Amino acid sequence: MKKILFIILGLLYITSCQQENQVSDETDNYIEWATGDKLHDEMIWSGIEHFLNIEREKAYVFFEKAIELDSTSFAAHVMIATMSLPNSEKQEIHYDLAKKHAIGKNENSKRFVSILDIKSENGNRGIRGSSKEKNDIWEKMHESEPRGWFIRFFAATSHPDLNKRIEKLEKLNEIPNGPNKASIINYLGYLYYQAGNLDKSKESFQKYLELRPNGYNSFDSMAEFYMYQKDYKEAKKYYEMVLNLFPFSNSARTSLNQIENLK
Repeated sequence: MKKILFIILGLLYITSCQQENQVSDETDNYIEWATGDKLHDEMIWSGIEHFLNIEREKAYVFFEKAIELDSTSFAAHVMIATMSLPNSEKQEIHYDLAKKHAIGKNENSKRFVSILDIKSENGNRGIRGSSKEKNDIWEKMHESEPRGWFIRFFAATSHPDLNKRIEKLEKLNEIPNGPNKASIINYLGYLYYQAGNLDKSKESFQKYLELRPNGYNSFDSMAEFYMYQKDYKEAKKYYEMVLNLFPFSNSARTSLNQIENLK
């Protein structure tokens, strides 16, 4: 039963992600996510899905399991380093292991690991973030392998200019049959809000709910929209829906406590 569940969770990403790590000819330069072990690779696809949809609690567990199944899984080490605490021993351990096991991999795999070389002001290493330094690496990866969906997503979201991020994600969203449509629309919801376009922001979060009705982050995103608007009654309703789907959501629990303290 569990094995079937893992397969289902990864279906949205298998088409693109399998390409990103099955280097079939000399021109392919996808991130080499897979190791060839079926169970390890199922963990990777599920981890990617949850990570892109900001369900980090679940993503973390899947990537940890991938490493347990294959300790040489450099990409899983990258993701665990990304989600570890800044300046923590764990982050540095997985950073070192990612570099070690990327030796001999293709250029985009090495570039993927190299993003961890960049430390933020608070000492964090990670693939997320909008800065020229990170965007330059993602753009090189995109130029080298323009077909990789994971690469294209981060080439868009890492751009330092807000309007450019929106423009690039909107173009990515226009491509039919993309495997990570839901995560694109969710991200756009936050960017629209940041840009002051509240109507498009709310519309995006509603669409995200339609695309991912069983994902707890889709309800969390809508709850955050109402929190920003100080509509605490609606926010509470959606945060409670989050916990109904996933009782261990730290974001929902923290926000519900904040709402209770406002009374």
